[in-house]
Amino acid sequence: MRKGLMAAMAVALLGGGYLAAQAYSSERFEAELTDGLEAIEARGEVMVERRTSERGWFTSQGELVISPRLDDGWTLHLPYTARHGLASTRLSGELELLLDEQGQRLFAERLEAAPPRWSAEFETLSGAVAGRLDLAAFEAEHAGARLSMRGGHLTLDGEPGDLRLAGELAPWEVLHGKERLRVGRLSITARYRQDEAGRQRDQQGRLALDRLMLARKASPAIELEALSYQGDLTLGAEELQLGGTLALGEARLGGEPLLSGELDFSLARIDAEAVRALEAALDAEAARGHSVDAALDARNDAELAALLERLQPKLLALLADSPRLTLHRLALTSEMFAMDTRLSGELTFEGAGAESLSIARLDRPNQQRHWLNRLDGRFDWQGVPPLVLMQLGLPMTTERLAIVVEKGRPSINGRPLLPLL
Repeated sequence: MRKGLMAAMAVALLGGGYLAAQAYSSERFEAELTDGLEAIEARGEVMVERRTSERGWFTSQGELVISPRLDDGWTLHLPYTARHGLASTRLSGELELLLDEQGQRLFAERLEAAPPRWSAEFETLSGAVAGRLDLAAFEAEHAGARLSMRGGHLTLDGEPGDLRLAGELAPWEVLHGKERLRVGRLSITARYRQDEAGRQRDQQGRLALDRLMLARKASPAIELEALSYQGDLTLGAEELQLGGTLALGEARLGGEPLLSGELDFSLARIDAEAVRALEAALDAEAARGHSVDAALDARNDAELAALLERLQPKLLALLADSPRLTLHRLALTSEMFAMDTRLSGELTFEGAGAESLSIARLDRPNQQRHWLNRLDGRFDWQGVPPLVLMQLGLPMTTERLAIVVEKGRPSINGRPLLPLL
């Protein structure tokens, strides 16, 4: 009898522990989802509605509805099913985009294609997440143009404060009569890290397109190969730094090599506290229904001017530490134009007293001169194209240009040029 009682107690304890773990897993998922959605909505750009049809310890079902705060042109619907386990929660569902107030669906109505499928897994204890979105191949016709898409995918994984994104879009093509646009394989990788308070963060990303071709009637085809951009951004305790590299393997015109090149730049000494203050101000404006994007979309010059005037002190504060733009390398090579040129250097904006400047009056020549007078820099240009030398009135034998900017006034090889304004 005693052994039977102990066994029954053990089963009860195990069963109770199991149910408690299930309940904790379900509650943790609900809490993390709620916090995440609140963080998204707090940015003020979109509204998030959560429709829950079933919530349980083992399975939950619902739908997320995301729409822009200042535009009713689209609505994103994410129905999901969540299966809660002891250590993790698995989610799956579809993605549907409604294009207008009438509720026309992009997939299955505008496009004869299956809605994208997505899946994710959330680890209960660590908060780590892994997800994937798959876009099916499809073909569509609209206004005489035919679109052929071969599908793609996007993955997201990581943990709070350290997320990685990777994806690939298969080649696609648009054919309209004798005009053709072919876009090759596009790949993306990115990583986003931040501290617990969200004050300091680090972002890296890369986009790579293996080929792009545009053929038009009675015109030679334009082709780009091995086009890529790699960028990084770091917001630290003191300053914001960002940089990027844009590379083009080769551009061709009518099958003939045109040029290749690379651009490598960085921007530093942007005051970090001013960046955080500007972000907070932009979030507050968006929450009140105002944003730069909305004003531009509405083509409302008066609203944009008023918004920029309110933000002007925050924008000018970014310049306090005298930002520096460095051109590490601009290289262009072309057999067609007999060109092999290299340019490097840096340009600094004097930030002391920048609060006296005006962004709202930048269209006035007098204000433009105030801004230009704060520029100082030096550049070295090797392999200068002959056409540039002709325009500058320099001998064709000139191999190198030393470009100096002092208080907005440029000079080349010691010879002052006409003021920019």
